[in-house]
Amino acid sequence: MVRLYIICFCLMCHVQVLHAQVNCFARATLDRSAVYVQQPFKVTYTVLTATWYTEPLEFDNIQVPNAFIIPFTDAQTGRYDVNGKSYPGIQFYYLVFPYKAGSFSVPSINIVATTPPEGSSESVKVTIKTPVLHFVVKPIPKEFPTNTSWMVAKDVVLHEKWNKPLSNLKVGDVIERTVTIDAMGTLPQFIPEFTAEKLPWASVYPQSSVTKDTRTEYDANGERIEKVTYLLTDAGDFTIPGIALQWWNPYSSKMFSRKTPDTKIHIADNPNLGMLTTLQDSLNNTIRPLQTTKEKGPRMIMGMPWYTALCACLLLIALLWIVSKFAIELTRRIISTRKYYLQSEHYWLKRVMKSPSSANEFMKRLYQWWDRVFITGKQASISSTFESQGKEEMKDTFDTYNQQVYQGQQPAEETVQKIKTQVFTYHRKDVPQINQSFKDDHIPSDQLPWKE
Repeated sequence: MVRLYIICFCLMCHVQVLHAQVNCFARATLDRSAVYVQQPFKVTYTVLTATWYTEPLEFDNIQVPNAFIIPFTDAQTGRYDVNGKSYPGIQFYYLVFPYKAGSFSVPSINIVATTPPEGSSESVKVTIKTPVLHFVVKPIPKEFPTNTSWMVAKDVVLHEKWNKPLSNLKVGDVIERTVTIDAMGTLPQFIPEFTAEKLPWASVYPQSSVTKDTRTEYDANGERIEKVTYLLTDAGDFTIPGIALQWWNPYSSKMFSRKTPDTKIHIADNPNLGMLTTLQDSLNNTIRPLQTTKEKGPRMIMGMPWYTALCACLLLIALLWIVSKFAIELTRRIISTRKYYLQSEHYWLKRVMKSPSSANEFMKRLYQWWDRVFITGKQASISSTFESQGKEEMKDTFDTYNQQVYQGQQPAEETVQKIKTQVFTYHRKDVPQINQSFKDDHIPSDQLPWKE
């Protein structure tokens, strides 16, 4: 029994030591837990570490039943306070648009982070499981009219224009109406179509609508463009009804509406309309198609005898077959060569040298290049590899850059350029010596690192 207690105690101590070494965790939050149908809510994930990250995060996309999801996964770095302690972290979020009332949940997702334990510079991969988040989707409120298409938005703007001036109209004219609906805080799929009213004095022809996704960096917006064509059939003074749209603002819990103004027009008689119809009927009755005399001889196809045309077609088919075979083989070789080049160390080195100085993009491209460096004794961490190869200056520069990034600082441009120069020198002097098959013979020996 004493031995069992000792074993349990040792296991608990071991778990606590491991936990202290790799202090990396994630938080998941909802900006609201109760929404209306089609009302968006934000799911935010914040991944925190006690040290820093050496590779971009790997995470699953969320799957929420009965909802549209828009990812905003351009991760933002920063520092976050948790229980009085400041942690470097990476944050990303999704906008969820539910389209069915009921109780639902955002399932747990796996996030893989690469970070060194406290007191160590060697990175390890940590898999973090986020908690399940519950939310409620409320039905359409009773205050909203039952005979009106449901729509949720922060604000809606209507624009109306005509394809020509509405003065001097006459029977037989065709006019086109364009209505643009700009909605803030919703998807273009959720903007309802308007139904053009039938008019006794004109034939109405609605056209297919066009939707546009006009989202910003932080919010979802949409645009719907509706067009209607009117063929004027009667003379007189008439009114074209305006277009009305109602929506529900969930943040003020009120219904709002907007309407384009009614348009008054005058349609004059067209005395030429009947004359044109009579003239058209007269021409149809009097004009007869010309009779052509058939000549004896072989059947002509495109000005050639049928047998000549047949030979030309067979020759063309053979030529097309040869050209297509050549084009397919050439395309296959180009694609194969391109694929090989896009996975080469030289290509990804170029990506590093042309990388902007922003921490996220530069670190991402640097490790994409490192994944394609084939050298003896290579480790997952660039810094650890430099240390094992005795390249202390390169290791110190890279460690300084990492510390600046994960302390929430913007690395100096001089530091980024120094890393680029050292990486290029490492590529020229060390990589070819260890793996001659990846040698870049076409690069002059005196070529300096390229810049943007």
